[in-house]
Amino acid sequence: MSVRQLAVLGDHQGDVDAIVGKYPNARSALIPLLFYVQSVQGHVTEEGMRDVAQVLGLTPAEVLSVASFYTMLKKQATGEYLISVCRNITCTHLGGRKVLRAAEERLGVPAGQSTPDGRFTLEAAECLATCDGAPSLQINYEDFYKVSPEEMVEIIDKLERGDEVRSVAGEAIQTHKDVSREVAMTGVIEGHGNQEQGARTVSGEVPPADMAPGFRPPVKGHGAKEDPDA
Repeated sequence: MSVRQLAVLGDHQGDVDAIVGKYPNARSALIPLLFYVQSVQGHVTEEGMRDVAQVLGLTPAEVLSVASFYTMLKKQATGEYLISVCRNITCTHLGGRKVLRAAEERLGVPAGQSTPDGRFTLEAAECLATCDGAPSLQINYEDFYKVSPEEMVEIIDKLERGDEVRSVAGEAIQTHKDVSREVAMTGVIEGHGNQEQGARTVSGEVPPADMAPGFRPPVKGHGAKEDPDA
């Protein structure tokens, strides 16, 4: 396969090989590669899906069937900051729709659209599983609890100025592309096999021994071969 044939991933062959190399079955790299496309282009494009299909030996339809299932894989252009305001029952009762309306007025776009400068995308989310923090929202999947309409406007102001914004867990908000890359590269050893890096991964994880590359747990039961070393 010629790298020049890949419209989106052609300049990122090292990362692509490292992602695919994590898995005994290359097809298992489908979702990470889709996140990688999103980290490059801002969303999952048709060209990116064709690249992924070519890398993994799948049909474009097979790739689309997965890309269209997961809501974190965006098929339309997505802003640098994705603001997801919960509109489920608890958040609605505690003012979630007022928070959403404040965001719409501040950004000048309705939920489901992006600002003309491409910096913000606003969406109404169903359930963020943070009812104890209602009304809650996420910015690039980091949680914010008990947000008032005034605080929503203040957060947007800070992001627009380039000020640091931290979630309820104290995490600094990254861009949507950076988050997508972190998801895509989770478990990939820095340096792509450099032994000096040990088990440290791009996302800061240290996998346990039974999740190391090449490890297979013993199989027991009907039809399983006995392990002579067990």
